[in-house]
Amino acid sequence: MTFASDAAAVAHRPVVTRVVEGDSVRVPASEQAVRIPLRLSRDGGDIDRLWVQRTMVDEIWLEHRAPGHATWRSPVQSFFRPEDDGPSFPTGFVFKLPEGVEDVDLMVRTHAPVQLRPTSQTGATVADMQQRGGALAGANYASLAVLAFMALSLFAAVRDRIYLALLALSASALAWFVASNGHLYAWPGVRWFALWGAQGVWALELLHCAAALWLAQRYAELEIAARKLDRAGDVLRYIALGLAALALVRLDVLASSMAWAAALVGGATLAFIIATAVVAVRHRIWNSLSVLTIVLVVAGAFTLRAFTPFGIHGFWVRYGPQLAITVCVLLVAVGMIGRIAHVRDERDRERLARGDSERRLEREAARVDLVQQLQRRLRELPAGDLEWAAFRSVFERLLPLLRLESAALVAYGFHGFDLLLAEPISSKPHYTDLLATRMGMMKGLARTQAPVQLQLGNGEALHLLHAVVPLPIRAPAWGVLLLQRGDGSSFTDEELALASDFGRLAVQHADEAAAALSLRRSAELDALTGTFNRRTIDLWLSRSFSEAHREDQLLSVLFVDIDHFKAINDNHGHAAGDAVLRQVSDVLRKELQPTDVLGRYGGEEFVIVLPGRNGDDARQLGERIRSAIELVRLEYEGKPIRITVSVGVATRLPRENEPAAAVARADQALYAAKRGGRNRVNVAPAVFT
Repeated sequence: MTFASDAAAVAHRPVVTRVVEGDSVRVPASEQAVRIPLRLSRDGGDIDRLWVQRTMVDEIWLEHRAPGHATWRSPVQSFFRPEDDGPSFPTGFVFKLPEGVEDVDLMVRTHAPVQLRPTSQTGATVADMQQRGGALAGANYASLAVLAFMALSLFAAVRDRIYLALLALSASALAWFVASNGHLYAWPGVRWFALWGAQGVWALELLHCAAALWLAQRYAELEIAARKLDRAGDVLRYIALGLAALALVRLDVLASSMAWAAALVGGATLAFIIATAVVAVRHRIWNSLSVLTIVLVVAGAFTLRAFTPFGIHGFWVRYGPQLAITVCVLLVAVGMIGRIAHVRDERDRERLARGDSERRLEREAARVDLVQQLQRRLRELPAGDLEWAAFRSVFERLLPLLRLESAALVAYGFHGFDLLLAEPISSKPHYTDLLATRMGMMKGLARTQAPVQLQLGNGEALHLLHAVVPLPIRAPAWGVLLLQRGDGSSFTDEELALASDFGRLAVQHADEAAAALSLRRSAELDALTGTFNRRTIDLWLSRSFSEAHREDQLLSVLFVDIDHFKAINDNHGHAAGDAVLRQVSDVLRKELQPTDVLGRYGGEEFVIVLPGRNGDDARQLGERIRSAIELVRLEYEGKPIRITVSVGVATRLPRENEPAAAVARADQALYAAKRGGRNRVNVAPAVFT
């Protein structure tokens, strides 16, 4: 609109008297310029400026009409089009007054209702006001920018959304203040935002309300502390965002309505934040009392500003709300920095919990693996080996799980064996020296059944810390585990419990394996002589003949029969006969090699399987056996018993893969020896006639 069209379109209000400068004037929204007649107070000779605080007007200028003279007009100024040569952060509209004039008309055109308070000032006062206001605005903007950058850095470091909410609060406050003060429109690159006029400022205000609601909800942890209030905050936040989007629709009919809507949402936001701050104080959130205090100050500042139409004015009334909001953001940020320690503690606890969980899973997996390996490994081992194998399996798992440098098993009378097992084997001398003078102490600790940690050692290793873990071995036997770390660190109760559990499992499975072995051996052995019984020796005969045939190896069989055994039973009793059987079996075992197999075939008859022996070797062994038994001097109840044996020898023939024929030949050779006078060895020919 040009000045000519402005002059023609000015809407004259009927006024009786002119408005005294310094009074507050409300200007309604109007497409045409509104004329406000002013009476100036120029008591001081230096007063030559008219000052109007910056507010959201589209155009504002001065006019003076003197009878008989042309109308004087000042340059037109605008909130949304700041002067290029003006100060960086202007705080008001400044008009130079014509000399000697006391009556001027203030012309205002605005799309939104505004409140004006024009005052006449000296040039020095105006410069001071501009300087103070600009410095305050610049400091305020810088503070919010720093807070926004800090929030962004915290979010990047911690990845907690509360810092994203703090960033939104700081950035939206900065944008709102810069726009509401009119400084945004002087910056290159964002002047296009003036297209939305006052509605753009209200949109930024509503966005700030939404950010404040979001941060308040997260700061007070309403999702946990007050769910109903949290849901109310969600609703209010969505309303603020919806109205902000609506405000960006550039419709003049919405101007007055949006002003009221922004004011209502702002008031509701303040009330909600006060409520959340109270919740935060009740839940003792760090720095929440300071935040509640400054929020109340913000509410008071906005309340005071609402009374501007009633004559309340001043520098702090104008800038108080913005400063209070900045301080509020600062205090919340301080609280958020304090929250970092809380977040770090939570993450540390989470990491520790995750580590504990992983360790428990690892240890449980090791426990399951240990049980499976013990069941698998101990199944076929002989006595003496199964105890060693059981605790070797334990050490294989305990060393990495407990970060051990070495470990040892000390056991006495465990299944009839005395054991010192060390892992690694190079540490055995250390434990041998350690136990040389402490065996009694170890036995006493084993009886307590409670793990302990002691400083044990010799020489340079005098003060090494060892864990002593008793084993549940049935008395009078006893045993302990000795555990030692290279760094000398102590063991936790959980680690000692794990070692005790693994030791218990090893003892339990070793006991079960020993019991199973004993049961299996009792089923295989003859109870009287301790040699294999008839069923077992038959299995060995079949297996040995099959292997010898497959490998084309030699194999011989001896039948040993006690001479006149029935007479011994009749003359001396069956107990004496049992003693003779035991004596003969002992002599037989002494004469045999480890690869030979001995079994009682029935009554007074024994069978010996000789893998890899030919007939001559078998005959010589038979002679040694016969001679050794003949030399035995057995007395029973003071009466001497003479013992002799007859021996039949047979050798596997080529292509024989089953024992029946060879056993029959050995049996016939035995009876031939009996018929020949007993106490002799007879070798079976290939075929008996």
